[in-house]
Amino acid sequence: MELKWDFIVFIYKALMHLLALLSISAVAQVSGSSFLNCSTPNIVWPGDDVILPCRLQPPLSAESMRVEWTRPDLEPEFIHVHQDGRFLHELQNPDYKNRTSLFVDQLPNGDVSLKLFKVTQSDAGTYRCSLPSVQQEASVQLSVGSEVIGSDQAVQAVVGGDVILPCHMEPPFDVTTLTVEWKYVRAVVHKYKSQKETDSQNDQFKNRTSLFHNEMHKGNISLKLTNVNLTDAGNYTCSVPKLQSQVKKDNVELIVDSKDKKGRDADDSETTALTAGLTIPAVVILIAGVVAGLVWWRRQRNHGRSQAEAPENVAMM
Repeated sequence: MELKWDFIVFIYKALMHLLALLSISAVAQVSGSSFLNCSTPNIVWPGDDVILPCRLQPPLSAESMRVEWTRPDLEPEFIHVHQDGRFLHELQNPDYKNRTSLFVDQLPNGDVSLKLFKVTQSDAGTYRCSLPSVQQEASVQLSVGSEVIGSDQAVQAVVGGDVILPCHMEPPFDVTTLTVEWKYVRAVVHKYKSQKETDSQNDQFKNRTSLFHNEMHKGNISLKLTNVNLTDAGNYTCSVPKLQSQVKKDNVELIVDSKDKKGRDADDSETTALTAGLTIPAVVILIAGVVAGLVWWRRQRNHGRSQAEAPENVAMM
């Protein structure tokens, strides 16, 4: 009886070993016939939905496979796990709750793509798709854009005053290591290259422009323009060349009031100065003329009296 039991155990172990070999062989055959092919999507914007494309090629049904989407830099790392026909929501990272799905009806075709809803800036990173049963995995890089936002409304300034042309990254993005440019009618008004370099300026705006360097790590790339004059009016453009393809709104219109900061008409400022320059000499000349006239008149009067008195003197003689 004991011998018979040992034989049964031997047969069982042999069968298990054979089953394991067959399983390994099947995995090798499957892995050898199909591979996981994933591709990187285009840059997406915050609030948009995106599909991270991934499929087995040639097509092989993934309906009965465990499909894992993870982000190795997160804890927990699981973004979406599908197994035995259901989504294992208890494994999912809370930041992705109610924001992921697979195309379940496409699993028989080997499509294991992940759809991510309402993308946020923090979603940017490397995603890994894994199919443990066939020992296949591949990575997808997701890039989330940051827009350069100018101003929807015109900015007003007065001659001689200072003004800030608003522009920022949305969502906030550190640009301290990037290049920032402000342009006016194609001319570069102000150019920032990096936190280690001195900003460059156009001659027309020399020593009149500056950025808020201590705010750039928060995406603030607003331009301060001092001692505004009438020729500064017009459209300005702010940009981050490296992110140029991500720009949506980047224009700022500056309107300059013809009155200076003291309330005087700027167009007449030169005339006023000229008039002021001419008034003082004119007054001096006028006064001099009046004085000369009085002296001449007084001399004429005295001369007339002298002539009138002369006959009287003769008669008395």
